[in-house]
Amino acid sequence: MSKKMKRGIIAGGIVIILVIIIVVNLKGKSAVEVLASKVQRGKIEEIVSAPGKIHAVKEVDINSDIMGKLIKLYVEEGDWVKKGQVLAKLDSIEQFAAYRRAIANVGAMNADLEFKQTQFKRKKELYKKKLISKENFENIATEVELAQLNLENAKTELKRARRSLNKITLRSPISGTVTRVEVEEGENVIIGTMNNPGTVLLTVSNLDAMEMIGDVNESEIPLISLGNSARVSIEAFPDTQFIGTVYNVASLPKIDLTGQSGAVEFEVKIALPHHPGILPGMSATCEIITDVKKDILRIPLQAVVTKKKEKGVYGIKDGKAKFTTIKAGITQGRWAEVTEGLKEEDLIVTGPLKILMKLTDNQKVTWNETKEVEKKPAPSQEIERESKGIKK
Repeated sequence: MSKKMKRGIIAGGIVIILVIIIVVNLKGKSAVEVLASKVQRGKIEEIVSAPGKIHAVKEVDINSDIMGKLIKLYVEEGDWVKKGQVLAKLDSIEQFAAYRRAIANVGAMNADLEFKQTQFKRKKELYKKKLISKENFENIATEVELAQLNLENAKTELKRARRSLNKITLRSPISGTVTRVEVEEGENVIIGTMNNPGTVLLTVSNLDAMEMIGDVNESEIPLISLGNSARVSIEAFPDTQFIGTVYNVASLPKIDLTGQSGAVEFEVKIALPHHPGILPGMSATCEIITDVKKDILRIPLQAVVTKKKEKGVYGIKDGKAKFTTIKAGITQGRWAEVTEGLKEEDLIVTGPLKILMKLTDNQKVTWNETKEVEKKPAPSQEIERESKGIKK
């Protein structure tokens, strides 16, 4: 190889090295534009969210204890009824006939007893005079005892027939509103068995005390305690937030009758304030507040990144992004508590997320500082719970 060619190769190599150095320097000097905010003190609520339905605290399904045809329905859906008010009547022909037979049977058994008692008195005198044998006297005494037993059995059957006759008239066990009517006049009513719940004629609910029953995943049940406050949103009232209280946590999970759901959920009952528009069956969601921390250091949750299995944030110092490991506490929505690694007024990178995920340690940055503002619901959107003394 000639000296001229060697010089050319060396010169080319030097040029390439200079280009690489210039590119690296230019890249090092270029700054990435990010969003940033200062670490501030504030409040964080730890919440458990769950879907559910609205129910009346006191709700009764009206069933029948006897089979028969519904001949009269006295109420309609939406009617208010008093405790003891007649709601419906069933066909009474069979029950009335059984009642009459029971009355006749009591009369017959009573007459038989009186006849046996008369015989007993007469034979007792004859026995004293030794005109009849002891065996003859004991036989009539036994017949009297059997007649007394038959009369008692007949009276028991009469009571049973009277109760059955009374059951043809269905009365409301509580005062409330008829929220559901499942039958019409002329339909046959079936009584419940072990495998068949029977015919539900109608439902009466006390709408003065309402609750939401939320379906909470088993992993979050240990976080919930009786007395926890809950924010309840009902689909029928999109602009209103109801403040309720947890008053019951189920001890056993819900039973999945279909067998298709793999999730294990427990029912949590939340007492709600009285509101005339809330009705059983409405769809709702709740946020149960399980922990509240005030005056703590908090940062936007999206500012937290993971590098080499360590959680941290990019702080800004001397125009560079510096990765700082942190120890996080509870989180809520877009907020995360910081217990170690940062102090108040520290400036950290909060976004954009696309840039934040590609950011490297000591990379130069320029920033626009934003002030994180917590959105609060308008006072008119919150309805404070009225205490109703509901017990578990």
